[in-house]
Amino acid sequence: MPGIARLPIAFASLAVAVAASGAGTARAAEADVAAPPATMTQEWVGLELTPVSVAFAGTPCCGRQGHVDTYQAGPGGGLRLFRHRWQNYYVTPLLAGVYVTSDNRTIFAHVETEGGLIVPRTDRRLELGIGFGLSGLAMKYATGCDGSCQVGGAGWTISFAARYLFVDRPALSVGIGARAVVPLQSEGEWFGYFVADGKMLLGSVEVAFGRG
Repeated sequence: MPGIARLPIAFASLAVAVAASGAGTARAAEADVAAPPATMTQEWVGLELTPVSVAFAGTPCCGRQGHVDTYQAGPGGGLRLFRHRWQNYYVTPLLAGVYVTSDNRTIFAHVETEGGLIVPRTDRRLELGIGFGLSGLAMKYATGCDGSCQVGGAGWTISFAARYLFVDRPALSVGIGARAVVPLQSEGEWFGYFVADGKMLLGSVEVAFGRG
């Protein structure tokens, strides 16, 4: 009889334990739902493959005849090192790359540092940045100069970057991007003689490796 009398107490204790366990499981599930997905924070190396470009050429003086093909394609790529991403900002200490189209109609080489904004409410997938460094951009305009007449510039350069990440995991990110290149110096020679300033828009496919 004493054992039977203790049954209600045992059942009550078991019910309390089950209820407490269920509440804990529910809280854990809610926390998992509320927690943001893990994304890359520290990028060790990133590759920017640049197969296409759009040229924006200035007009040379003195009635010089020639032209620059607006849409071009060719092999090119850039290497990013040690990019770090905070919640809303990122910094890339080093970015270097080369792009060359067929028949060397456009030659571009650059070394830059970049920083920018991770746009809020985009699940950390959309980035807008500004780069600053050294580059040479030579877009063939005409022959008749010492070698060839070029549009573009060589020296200090600023660039404006935008990228969207379709995959953003702690160890891997994949996306597409665009970079507008604006040389700040357009006089002198680099693979030819500069006869006008010029700008270029590069399209890219990007892959990066790092950790969360």
